Amino acid sequence: MEYFKIADMNDAARDPAEFIRWSQERYDAKVEAAAQKILQAAEQGKPLVLLSGPSGSGKTTTAGRITQWLCDHGHPSHTLSMDNYYFRRADGWMPTDEEGQIDYESPEIIDMPLLRQHLEMMADCKPVDMPTFDFAGQRRGDKTVPVHRKPGEIIVMEGIHALNPQVLGQEADLATGIYISVRTRVQDDNGFVLHPSRIRLARRLLRDFRHRGQDYVATVQKLRSVSRGERLYIDPNKASAEIQFDTFIPYELAVYRNELVHHLGKVDQTLLEDLGVSELMPFLRQIDPISEKYVPDNALIQEFIGDED
Repeated sequence: MEYFKIADMNDAARDPAEFIRWSQERYDAKVEAAAQKILQAAEQGKPLVLLSGPSGSGKTTTAGRITQWLCDHGHPSHTLSMDNYYFRRADGWMPTDEEGQIDYESPEIIDMPLLRQHLEMMADCKPVDMPTFDFAGQRRGDKTVPVHRKPGEIIVMEGIHALNPQVLGQEADLATGIYISVRTRVQDDNGFVLHPSRIRLARRLLRDFRHRGQDYVATVQKLRSVSRGERLYIDPNKASAEIQFDTFIPYELAVYRNELVHHLGKVDQTLLEDLGVSELMPFLRQIDPISEKYVPDNALIQEFIGDED
């Protein structure tokens, strides 16, 4: 387990360009190490990669960067999202939690039989018509996407349930598992340690506000449900992954700092205390900010702060 001190982060922030360059090199080295292990597994009959992690872990970017590294080094690869296999049953049934609310974190909203069938067909280089999911309409889309893996190609599929044996069945034996999340702890001068889940919350606050039209209160209010889903459906399976990947970016809190402090200051502090996240604001205030202008276009944190395509 790695720790970063705020004092060291603030010292490094005096030269933001160098701090970011160093941080990017650390992340790139992890991508390369993961890709090398994937290639070794592919040679042993595992042409698929299943990449899982909790919300705010950077799954989309990391899956894409691994795929890009493989392609750049002569190993054609493709990234797919397990979100395409979300579906609603014809009768409209949806899983619910203990409070009777729809459980959007449940693996039961995945079309498991179809997903398993498609994974097996991809491994055998048979063509599949991958479904799409219309998130705005909350239904399966009318169009499908043709996917035809050729011999020697690697398929990277990412999703929160990508390591769940309930979802995958025996098809998991065809794949290399990757679990990604923020694992590094950040410590202030008083010895207080910010839990990695709070860094993922910071990422989600920015992403939801900028790109999903959701204010800070709404994101904070969903925290209990999101955390429940992680505890029930994601955490129990992370140890099964052959590759563990820490997506913490040393300079990221400095980039988030000003915007988060501004908007969190408008949120009812009682709500933050009730959900156990009131420590985020005073922690951020100790961090010296870094302007977004220094952040490279291919940085992982662009998944949360950058312009959407």
